[in-house]
Amino acid sequence: MNENSLQIYRIFNEVARLGNITNAAKNLYISQPAVSSAITNLEKNLGVQLFIRKSRGVKLTENGSALYKHVKSAFAILEKGEYELRKNEEQKRERLSIGMSTIMGHFVIRPFFKKFIEKYPYIDISIVNQSSYKTYDMIEEYELDIGIVTAPMKRTTVEYEPFMKCEFAFVATPSYIENLKQRQAGNVFKYFPEGKLMLLHRVHPHRLTMDQNFYERGFNVEHTLEVSNMDLLIEFSKMGMGIGYVIKNFVQEQLDDGTLIELPIDTPQLYDSFGLAYNQSIPLTEAKSIFIDAFTREYN
Repeated sequence: MNENSLQIYRIFNEVARLGNITNAAKNLYISQPAVSSAITNLEKNLGVQLFIRKSRGVKLTENGSALYKHVKSAFAILEKGEYELRKNEEQKRERLSIGMSTIMGHFVIRPFFKKFIEKYPYIDISIVNQSSYKTYDMIEEYELDIGIVTAPMKRTTVEYEPFMKCEFAFVATPSYIENLKQRQAGNVFKYFPEGKLMLLHRVHPHRLTMDQNFYERGFNVEHTLEVSNMDLLIEFSKMGMGIGYVIKNFVQEQLDDGTLIELPIDTPQLYDSFGLAYNQSIPLTEAKSIFIDAFTREYN
């Protein structure tokens, strides 16, 4: 690719991003006819139509969208490389952006970060708190370096390395169980109709599995509390608000010291995994390599 071709693709990238030739010309500091000419020449050279001209801008065709996906990725990589070089030279510091959910930050990253930051104080870290699904999206779009996520999702450019297998269990405080016993809920399966069962929201895969199992076994679940995330579910369980279906790994300390009790309920054993995710189409920076290596040694 010669310099002229690179400029044409830079113009294409900007027009596709903005959906407007006039605005693209302003951003690129060139004339509107020059932008239009570049797009026309690119379409002619490729033998396909890339844009549909509309009264208030342009819209990518199917072929245009396919090309834009690759062009956008290529320029994102170039811009990221330029940015890292500039910042390294200006500040001699490494930067790392990490996406994770609240539960990951609370139970996984928090104990690890203290040691990591003490050992590598020259690495600046920014944290984006969000769902694993959104983290995958941002990694795929080159907006995050690393994600601490739940089980892998099918993304062609995202590498997933599991580091922790987790198990689920029904737990409650001793005082809550004692209260149920006083209501003649002596049989463990009577805990459900007598007590309050705390579960994740209805569309969560684990909740769907539990609901199906309850139905097949004829368990009568009358009182439930739906919680949006695992972090709250664990906290409510510790507070004695009901019987929580939680990740056992994250309440093991409370199970060991008796603060919580695991209920021996015969249900399908659900397992999940947590992992590191990063975009494999981008070469690893020094900071990313250091983090992945340290994290892997900590949890494997």
